[in-house]
Amino acid sequence: MKKIISTVAALGLCCAMPAIAAAGNAPLLQVLQNKGVLTPSEVAGIEAQGQKKSAALKGLTIELQSFIDYSAGEKAEPGNTSSSYNDFAVTRGYLTIKKKINPWLSGRITTDIHRDSTADASTKGDYTVRLKYLYAELKPNDLGMLTSMKMEIGQGHNPWLDFEEHINPYRAQGPMAVERAHIFNSADVGISLRGNIGGKLADAKALTGNSHYNGLYGSWHVGVYNGSGYHSNEVNGNKAIEGRLTIRPLPATLPGLQFSYLGMTGDGNKDYSPESNPDFSINLGMMSYENPLFIFTAQYFQTTGNAGGSWTTGVNHKALDTEGYSFFGRVRLPFVSEKLSVFGRYDHFDQDSDNVIADNTAYDLYIGGLSYDVAKGNQILVDYENTNFDVNAGQKGKVPSLGNDLGDEHKIQVVYQLAF
Repeated sequence: MKKIISTVAALGLCCAMPAIAAAGNAPLLQVLQNKGVLTPSEVAGIEAQGQKKSAALKGLTIELQSFIDYSAGEKAEPGNTSSSYNDFAVTRGYLTIKKKINPWLSGRITTDIHRDSTADASTKGDYTVRLKYLYAELKPNDLGMLTSMKMEIGQGHNPWLDFEEHINPYRAQGPMAVERAHIFNSADVGISLRGNIGGKLADAKALTGNSHYNGLYGSWHVGVYNGSGYHSNEVNGNKAIEGRLTIRPLPATLPGLQFSYLGMTGDGNKDYSPESNPDFSINLGMMSYENPLFIFTAQYFQTTGNAGGSWTTGVNHKALDTEGYSFFGRVRLPFVSEKLSVFGRYDHFDQDSDNVIADNTAYDLYIGGLSYDVAKGNQILVDYENTNFDVNAGQKGKVPSLGNDLGDEHKIQVVYQLAF
């Protein structure tokens, strides 16, 4: 029996030794060899396996971000009516794996776990997984004032939403203004290059509360993409050209002040051959100011159509012109707790700014709430959201409709953002 126990223990140790060796516990292997539990050849084999596994794990990171949501309220319906809901949900689950291959090359894959509301009745509401990011990242050498450059090849970031979401940290509450209006989403297949202007802002985190996009004089991002976004296939062969330029004009005196411009142009993702496809373009400007105690942003945008190609008159597939603006603010409450903040946001979006289908086609969205930082990347949000629709406005993401007369829309929301 003693011999059996010893044998089983030795087998268990042999299975665990590669991990132990990878963790740098070579002295333990030597002790086991001296006691006769392991032979010199077994120790050498375990060390070789440990080194191999250690090399495979080097530069590998795994990250998770998930939004666990409780919402209750009323959804606007045509005819000045509404439908109520009261739901617990996991609205998003992003699982990311990154691997640094060498000093200038790395890779990333991110999956997006969400409820599928478009499936047939038997599977509608199932959690499904789709690909959000999968790209190779190259790091070119600095070129004068253009520094910290990164090139993404594959399904990568578009130039705007990742940038804005690192200023407005409340994506768990809901999408940013242009995405909520269904103009475009955050990822697409293509090739892009981004970087800083003039090196990095020293002590960016301490000065602004944000260590991302920390160019001394600003940052930039340009790319060529399918234009369909990561929710859809490319259907018309047209490619979208997209670019963002951000200027930090006074890094020494007002390091948190930035001015940003976003431009995109291409066709909407529809194929109406032999007729022309719907146009898509956007011009967006934003002023932002970041400080460890507060954040403020103000943005204005005009679009022709949207990336999906659905924002049209329905006649000759002519794209609708739209217009919107958004204000966001957050203030920390250190006199209560440094982890507690109050935040608010206002969006206005006119779905048909030229009144082609109808006038009175806008909605106004109001959000206010509190957030508490539990730990790094983890936070709790409690907020109230209200949307007022003009008489001819469509629901969010829908074109306007004459006499639609949507009812009131409002909700209370509690979200836990889980991240590691």
